[in-house]
Amino acid sequence: MLRKILLSSVAFVAVSTAAFAADLPNRKVAPAAPYVAAPIFTWTGFYVGAQVGGGWTNDKMRAYNTATNVYQGYGKLNGSGVVGGLFAGYNWQMSNSIVLGVEGDIEATSISPKSVAVYNPAGVLAGGDYSYNESLPWQGSLRARAGYAAGNALFYVTGGLALAQINTKYITTGVASSSFSGTQAGWTLGAGIEYAFNQNWTLRGEYRYTQFAGSKDNVANAANNLWTGSTFKHSVNENQVRVGIAYKFGAPASAVVAKY
Repeated sequence: MLRKILLSSVAFVAVSTAAFAADLPNRKVAPAAPYVAAPIFTWTGFYVGAQVGGGWTNDKMRAYNTATNVYQGYGKLNGSGVVGGLFAGYNWQMSNSIVLGVEGDIEATSISPKSVAVYNPAGVLAGGDYSYNESLPWQGSLRARAGYAAGNALFYVTGGLALAQINTKYITTGVASSSFSGTQAGWTLGAGIEYAFNQNWTLRGEYRYTQFAGSKDNVANAANNLWTGSTFKHSVNENQVRVGIAYKFGAPASAVVAKY
């Protein structure tokens, strides 16, 4: 009898324990999902963009007798206008945050200074109604870029070849007696800052100084004695400030994946 009571008690405890254990919550912890870091931004890749700004020109003209090279007079021309156009390039970002690149741009300009008077070597207005003016319908450049990437910001310098069409008119009594047009080469140098506000779009601000090689206009035959047989030498420089927006092609650098 006692044996039956003990066996019954043991069986009851075993069944009760199993039932209680079945009611307990599962304490097995599910593995954590892998953590995927945000994509790493890189400046490497092709890009295209548009820019707009302002340009300020200065031209120091000197007139010489073509046959004797005797100095005849001078003129000083200043002008300003809007510049704007397209640019494209390619960047390489090094492992040490140095960014190297090449870029080209082409712009239209509204720079067309008003006519200014011509003075003789003594600084006196030349006899008659003599003046000249010029315009820069377009300009462009092909430049190298070098900069330092601080996160999504790029601080850079740029410089290289500059080109522009320069149109010049020499005027007497309100009538253009001689006109010249040609493409002038020169150099340009500047600096800027560019910021990437997502993986593909960047915004920039830039300043550049440009110096065009001296051009020469030879007036062989004109309607008045001052212009006939004279060579006019020009030295045109330009200060430019501009802002631009660009789209960078290509995927960002691979994201870093960490598993916990």
